[in-house]
Amino acid sequence: MEFLTLNGYGFVGAVVFGALILFFGLGMGPYFLILMLYFLALSAVVTAIGKRYKKSINQYERFRTIRNVIANGAWPLIMSIAFYFSAGSGSVVLQIAIFVGFVSAVAGVAADKFSSEIGIMDGKPLQLVSFKRVKKGISGGVTALGLGAGLFGAFLISATVFLLKSGLVSNSSLAVVAFACALVGGFLGTIFDSVLGYYESKGIGNKFTSNFFGSAFGSIAAMLIFAAVI
Repeated sequence: MEFLTLNGYGFVGAVVFGALILFFGLGMGPYFLILMLYFLALSAVVTAIGKRYKKSINQYERFRTIRNVIANGAWPLIMSIAFYFSAGSGSVVLQIAIFVGFVSAVAGVAADKFSSEIGIMDGKPLQLVSFKRVKKGISGGVTALGLGAGLFGAFLISATVFLLKSGLVSNSSLAVVAFACALVGGFLGTIFDSVLGYYESKGIGNKFTSNFFGSAFGSIAAMLIFAAVI
């Protein structure tokens, strides 16, 4: 069984994660789930871009596994669980902050996906920590095109907050703040992911841990920015 960019085990894992996110998301659960499906659809699109070229340099990865699902979905799931328990706090601000954290987490993994899949078609990457030129496909390497694509990926996810006509962010000014925080957090997430990529070559972590902590970093950054602004 295969679905978009997921292999069989990846699909099963995505179903489990999706069900949990839907449950713990309470009233925002449907939005959370749709956002994850939206990310999956966007992933399929950017994976297909430049397919022939990626194959020619041995950088084309058609299907993702359960490990990818865990790396990209674990922090959004944690955020949905946090949202579930925040409902009993009586603090709407806390709930909105966690909502922003969830959106930013997804924006971060989307930014990383766009950055890696589109950036691979740019010139020779620059490693953020060492500032040395590296071969294409090396973890931690970034290009101007990749960074721009990453920002666009984060935008496509973050902009969905404007589609909510009811609930936590139905207020237009609040939606703008939530969007901005999620966008910045998502972009910071992919930058942090690239920084962690440098240490992968040193034997510290791998692309899955980098994805997870990149998502978490961007999410936490977005929540802190939101708390400072509100």
